[in-house]
Amino acid sequence: MDSVDNALRQLTTAVTVERQQIALLTVHLVLAGMMALVVRVLFRRFSVSASGTDSISRVFPLLAIITTAIIAVVKSSLALSLGLVGALSIVRFRSAIKEPEELIYLFLCIAIGLALGAEQVALAICVVTVCGVFAGFIHVTAKAKPDQNLLLTISGDTTRYFSDDGENVLTTVGTVAGKFTVQRCDVEHDRSEVRLVLSRANPDDTPKMINRLRAELPDCELSYVNLNSTL
Repeated sequence: MDSVDNALRQLTTAVTVERQQIALLTVHLVLAGMMALVVRVLFRRFSVSASGTDSISRVFPLLAIITTAIIAVVKSSLALSLGLVGALSIVRFRSAIKEPEELIYLFLCIAIGLALGAEQVALAICVVTVCGVFAGFIHVTAKAKPDQNLLLTISGDTTRYFSDDGENVLTTVGTVAGKFTVQRCDVEHDRSEVRLVLSRANPDDTPKMINRLRAELPDCELSYVNLNSTL
């Protein structure tokens, strides 16, 4: 009779512990989703991604929740951990993510999942807070210095504008625009083209600079692209 009572007590204790673990895991999963939503807000607010912010930020909560669940399962078993490594080694991920900023925010969601899966709630909160502060600081300082990089393309007559005897294009650009970097130069028999990268401290000066270049190089074709544009 005593053995039956002991078995019942052990079973009751095991069920109680399991329920507590499930409840704790549920709390951690909810926290992971909520923190990932905060990361999504940061990404949509401060990101300068050219590929758009909604498509990639939509997966942040799911990524954090799934990472939390995986770590919660494998943290107590070496065999499961090795099995996870083996499974990941045979899975091929094909992703269209090309910008480092998107990868950074994805890693932040994974870090949240790792911390909460290991029951390190304070660490997860600290990571999100610190990253949010730095993201906001970088955004503010970047806005304070709105440097504009322009890709300027000039094409014209080779003899007149691209020789030492005529009105040299590079000399004219240096006088009007200041410092520049030659990206590419194509010289043909009667027509040549040069691509220059210009750094403008004040974007409002760009139209004036283009008008001056058009006046100095009336027979040349000018084209410029804002390299900082996200369109």
